Amino acid sequence: MIARQIRSWLERASENDKIVQIFGLRQTGKTTLMNEFRKKYPDSLHYPLFDLVTLRKYESQPERWVLEIEERLRRFPKGKRLQVFVDEVQKIPALFQALQGLYEQYRKNVKFWIWGSSARPMKRSRAETLAGRSVSKVLWSLSQSEILRRDSRLKNIFEPESLRNAIDTDEPRDYVSFLKRCFQRTLLPEPHLLEDLQIAHEVLQSYQATYLENEIRRENLVEDIGVFDQFVSLAAGEDTQIVNYLSKARALGVSPHTIKSYYGILEDTYVVNKIPAYSKSLRVQISKSPRIYFSDTGLARFICGERGMPNEQSVQFGKLVEGFVVNEIMKQIEYQSLPWKLSYLRTKTGMEVDLVIACGRLKIAVEIKAGRKISTHDCRSISGLMEMDKEIKHGIVFSLQSAPFVLTENIFNFPIWNL
Repeated sequence: MIARQIRSWLERASENDKIVQIFGLRQTGKTTLMNEFRKKYPDSLHYPLFDLVTLRKYESQPERWVLEIEERLRRFPKGKRLQVFVDEVQKIPALFQALQGLYEQYRKNVKFWIWGSSARPMKRSRAETLAGRSVSKVLWSLSQSEILRRDSRLKNIFEPESLRNAIDTDEPRDYVSFLKRCFQRTLLPEPHLLEDLQIAHEVLQSYQATYLENEIRRENLVEDIGVFDQFVSLAAGEDTQIVNYLSKARALGVSPHTIKSYYGILEDTYVVNKIPAYSKSLRVQISKSPRIYFSDTGLARFICGERGMPNEQSVQFGKLVEGFVVNEIMKQIEYQSLPWKLSYLRTKTGMEVDLVIACGRLKIAVEIKAGRKISTHDCRSISGLMEMDKEIKHGIVFSLQSAPFVLTENIFNFPIWNL
């Protein structure tokens, strides 16, 4: 079993009395993670609502669930906290109100852990009934550091001297083969770990159909599921690109507002992440629309019908590496609780900076390259932005090159296996 980074956060969260919610894309391993974690608590209560018998037992009488917990609390040893785990909690919406009441009355005596596969109901519950009563994390698909069992060095990028000492310039064995596996099988646990590529693709085909059926159709999120399905394929084919709402609206025969709402659904269900345009008041900024990154680069490839692997020197391969790096950065921001904000820059002169990472007043300009030979030519955009915005003191080039660490003054190379 692959150890998940979020486990350390769960350990810390167990020390307070807040309700713990785990969000995330479907089949990222939430149930596997929580079933392993609850082994710490042999006296806990577990409600797997994906089980039909368990679901039927409580859905018509949610008060029965409350009475069971209160009865266990009366018999529970004094000084100990009862742990209650609820899987697929969104299947009985009334439980969210029940959770609120139990938390208010017994918060010092009971700890709730809840998760589910439908993202929107979980988010809605947090906003409507559990606001101020819960803490949460997103469980993304597998991270590079989890699979390779290597600590991420990302948190050091704002401190060049610390980064110099922390960076690992020894490329892992068969690293590019590892990247290709991520692109062909995704980083979702089940297909990623399958050796047979054809079976992995069959699993992903089922995954795509399940997403449309359970996350979209059953939630009545769109009027025309067929048009939405076409939209998802179009969006996946433009992974890592700046959004053009109008062109997609014309292609699908719907309004730009509908396209915006579709992207909102993908974001709410953790399929995509939006990177906004750099907010610094620069007259040279041309694009104000967000850039979209599917949260799993391999999943985007599968959805838009790509199956082969492009040449490592191609633009297409570079885009795959870009999506992979951005997703790994987002995972580490979540798992390490880094207070960072991401944006991108595109100017009228054609200059592009893949990311600007802001931590308070500190900022870093970032370029992402798939090449093994990086030179000062590859960081011209970073240098240009540093000239325009004096708040940006240094830059990072994420690449497949292990050395040199210093590319030019205040611009450093970061081998992506350190993510």
